[in-house]
Amino acid sequence: MKLEFPDGREVEFNPWRFAWIPIVVVIGLVVATSFHQVDADEEGVLLRFGKHVKTVGPGLHFHLPYPIDEMVKVTTRRVDVQEFGYRSVSGGRISERGYENESSMLTGDLNIVLAGWDVQFSRENPEDFLFNVKDPLATLRDIAQSVMREIMGDRASIPILTVGRAEIQERVRKLIQAQADQFEMGLRISEVNLIFVSPPQQVQAAFNDLNKAEQDAQRFFEEASREYQEKVPRAKGQAERLVLEAEGFLESRVNRAEGDAGRFLEMLTAYEEAPEVTRQRLYLETLETRLPALGQVWVVDEELKGVLPLLNLNEGGAE
Repeated sequence: MKLEFPDGREVEFNPWRFAWIPIVVVIGLVVATSFHQVDADEEGVLLRFGKHVKTVGPGLHFHLPYPIDEMVKVTTRRVDVQEFGYRSVSGGRISERGYENESSMLTGDLNIVLAGWDVQFSRENPEDFLFNVKDPLATLRDIAQSVMREIMGDRASIPILTVGRAEIQERVRKLIQAQADQFEMGLRISEVNLIFVSPPQQVQAAFNDLNKAEQDAQRFFEEASREYQEKVPRAKGQAERLVLEAEGFLESRVNRAEGDAGRFLEMLTAYEEAPEVTRQRLYLETLETRLPALGQVWVVDEELKGVLPLLNLNEGGAE
């Protein structure tokens, strides 16, 4: 075949000389679409004419070329995050501006609070993730916002702003997981984190005063609890010690009284059997007990006119 140019030149052109080009292109496309590398954090879902054939793990895989087979890779071993009411920016900071439509929440007592939270999830079932819901991530965002607004709407603003955050996070996580399971989305919700919960700027000063009062109340309660833990057990110990001492004293007095009564009864029995002997014995026992307490006793004849002291030469003298 000859090609004629406007200047009259003619060039011989043989199209069969370039027939190898489309063949090489077709072979390249076949090779390029027949091999797929599935990374370590992914699973590959193999489709044949759009129908699920099998799911493969990480590694290099061969299959029929496109459009017969198609490999769709799903990240299943990585936790992703969906952010609401804020977005992460460089330097570990967050930006809240422009996301007020997500963060504004109506509470159960008809107040407004601003909340930013994130949902951490992973794709645990790639087939359910791909085939059961048209846009799983958009559906997850809708579910998360709906559940968070429902939970905020059931609670008063003060618990939301102070002590109720942990309970709200866990409750929202369970409800999102329940709805994801209901729709068979193939997602596992690992955590829901409330990044910030704050009142609107117009009532920030009043909330700060309230927050300070809440902290003071909590501090007073902790101090009272600590003092209770210190003093009450000590008082209980002292009371138990006093009770034990009283019980011991009671037992000793009762035993002593019973001993005295028994001894008196024995003495009465002996007196009834031999009154004169018993009386004499009691008299002598009494003198034996009392006389040592009197010290020296001088028995002097009543008719004696004078007392001549005698020197005891033997007492303390030298031999």
